[in-house]
Amino acid sequence: MSEEPGGAPFRIPAEFVRYAVALEPAEVGHGHAAGWLTGEDAVRLAFLRRCDLRERAGDFEAIAGLEPSAPELPALCRQLSGGAAEAGRVWGYLSLSWACSRTGGERDRLLGELVARGDADAGRPAADPDGEGLRRLVSGREEFLLGRAASGQGMNWRSSSALLGTDRPEEVDAAFDRGEELVGIAVIGLALQHPDAEAILPRVARALESSDAALRPQGRVALAHVARLHGTVDRRCLELLRSHPRGNEADDDLWGYVSHHRLPWWLWRHHLGERLAWHLRDRWRA
Repeated sequence: MSEEPGGAPFRIPAEFVRYAVALEPAEVGHGHAAGWLTGEDAVRLAFLRRCDLRERAGDFEAIAGLEPSAPELPALCRQLSGGAAEAGRVWGYLSLSWACSRTGGERDRLLGELVARGDADAGRPAADPDGEGLRRLVSGREEFLLGRAASGQGMNWRSSSALLGTDRPEEVDAAFDRGEELVGIAVIGLALQHPDAEAILPRVARALESSDAALRPQGRVALAHVARLHGTVDRRCLELLRSHPRGNEADDDLWGYVSHHRLPWWLWRHHLGERLAWHLRDRWRA
């Protein structure tokens, strides 16, 4: 794989990469040096990883501190990648994953460009996306996303401010499995940052059903954010919320931002009962 910017057959957007893997500094460097990332996207990803890690950000800080057009950026990226093949392995996975996420003619074109590169590691799965390609995708996801989430290296799990930027659901799953003390903060961060409510709500449900006295209210806050930002909820979260004290943040934002016909009778009873009580108090005072 070429180490010169523009050597890759196509670019991979930062908004795809950020959800697909937890990158290391050398991998961001390799991505830009090899041409998979524009300068703007390399700086963007470094900034996001700096937010993920805070005081552990290290070389991400150096990349994020440069302008995308700065002449120092390509040199720094080449220095960080070190020309090592190891730093480029994640881009083999990401390039195939990005190509397979496209549809129709664009998917075929991108896969064809991977085959045309003559790289056997990329060519075999690209030529057989439903066989070797699928196996490569599963293996890459396990190594570069799930494995890093399981080890805790993807986020700084001692920093509340970092966790409020959580945008990878897999990080939250792994934190629940490890019993991280601040996992509730990460659930709230996921509710604030992730664009897909369907990816957020199962993790909110894990917080709502917890026996942890601190985690349950954090689940309610996260559910309130989902209602406010996405205007939706699922049946599982509603079932779990019913056992929580009424009048909480989730009750109010569900009623305010989700279509009432999607809400259960017990939430109707709570809010209509409150309205009736307010009406009677106003009449009494009059």
